[in-house]
Amino acid sequence: MKRARRSVIAACTASLLCLFTVWSGVASTALAANAAVRTPAGGVKGDPQPELSPFELGNVDSSNGSVALEPGGGVVAAWDVPSGTSGKILVCVLNRGARACSHKADLSVPTGLSVGVGDGPHLLIPSANHVVVLADSCCDNNPDGDTLFYSSANGGISFGAPVRIGNVGTSSAVLTGNQIVFIGGDFPLGMQVESIPLTASGPPASVATVTPDQSLEVGISSYHGGVLAGYDILTSTDTTYVDYAPSGRDFNASSSYHKVVSFKNEELLGMSGSALLTVQDTGKADMILRLFNGTSFGPAHVVPGSAGCDIGCAATIDQDPDGVTHFFSETDHSNPLYYLFEYSTSNGSHWSGPVDLGNAISSYFFSAALDAHGSGVVLGTGGDQSWAHPVLEAQSVSFNLKSSTIKKGKSTTGYGRGSPARVGRLVTLQVERSGRWYNVATTHEKSGGSFSFTIKGTSAGKFSYRAVAADLAGYLEFGYSASRTLRVSS
Repeated sequence: MKRARRSVIAACTASLLCLFTVWSGVASTALAANAAVRTPAGGVKGDPQPELSPFELGNVDSSNGSVALEPGGGVVAAWDVPSGTSGKILVCVLNRGARACSHKADLSVPTGLSVGVGDGPHLLIPSANHVVVLADSCCDNNPDGDTLFYSSANGGISFGAPVRIGNVGTSSAVLTGNQIVFIGGDFPLGMQVESIPLTASGPPASVATVTPDQSLEVGISSYHGGVLAGYDILTSTDTTYVDYAPSGRDFNASSSYHKVVSFKNEELLGMSGSALLTVQDTGKADMILRLFNGTSFGPAHVVPGSAGCDIGCAATIDQDPDGVTHFFSETDHSNPLYYLFEYSTSNGSHWSGPVDLGNAISSYFFSAALDAHGSGVVLGTGGDQSWAHPVLEAQSVSFNLKSSTIKKGKSTTGYGRGSPARVGRLVTLQVERSGRWYNVATTHEKSGGSFSFTIKGTSAGKFSYRAVAADLAGYLEFGYSASRTLRVSS
């Protein structure tokens, strides 16, 4: 299966915390070694990492979409879906701990307009429960334009009537201060940037034209309260340009933007925070990451595993609130084929190894929202289904027994530590029976990640125990300790 390359421009949102599912256990911290089987009823085999698997959010055709994180850990996503002649925008709310939309809201468009004609909706979360959606629609001759702005005060459960905010497309959007700034490549006006307040009631008096040329791809990101606007222009060769408007400038004024850099033979793929992602049109067709320092972009860094991605590849980036850049790609030369892989870096010179985020064959477009730990979700859309790919932070877990041999009726202490430490995180004690692991007790991490269990030997025999650290997935990945053997003598 061959796909044309589709670039995905990632918006840098106010990402905070994204949490998905709970591994439930029992409340006791002192259960017998031969206690009754607890949840899950059938036990688990090995280290399944079920929370890392992608899950379906919708099963209809969708545009490229957008996702953001609530401060309390919930997820809100949006994408266009076909519906009659006009289409609609679907907003999916995932409550903390959910692996399916806890609520879906359908945003209709004014009579005579249709959605699904542009780059899909862009969803942003300025503060807790305040969700806004920007959407391209087409086409009537209303003087206030056909770009639509929806606002919700209850976390995306319901939205007010759409507000027309002009004609600038919504190819990419960011929050900066109390403004929403978005960018579109509009024929025949060139590449334009528009800024609106969070309480917009109509279009601004003017918008910025960064270039009159027609741009193939455009993107925008927020840097220290300023705005980076990127675009590529096809002449004899592709060239990517980036303009910058510092904090405090009028983002609706063309004069606020000045050209920072241009890269010949490179197409724009993504922008987020200080990060710029391009793909080479020559040589190995590598993807290139560069980081902005306030005045210029630093050296070019080849993204691992990205060679040959001019065809058969979809990719995006997201820079988390701690400044770590995360790269996500689905390619026709990965192993497994068309799986979504993540690489991350703080400086472009050193990268993490690949993290397998699961099968992404149904998606052409990706949008990521991550917290300061680099955990969150990637939304995959563009095919006949919409998918969520959890992005988790790993935790290692140590576990030992104070005494590995005890007499029947006596107790020992199982103790360990999770790293990185997360005070209050759930830790489950599991025992092995016939090749499967069963939950028998739970506790929580204390200062420094330490935890302990009291294990009583109520029958003679040999028992294998391990500790599994788990919270709502999407915050920290399950961590499995090595197993320890307890011998109980009669």
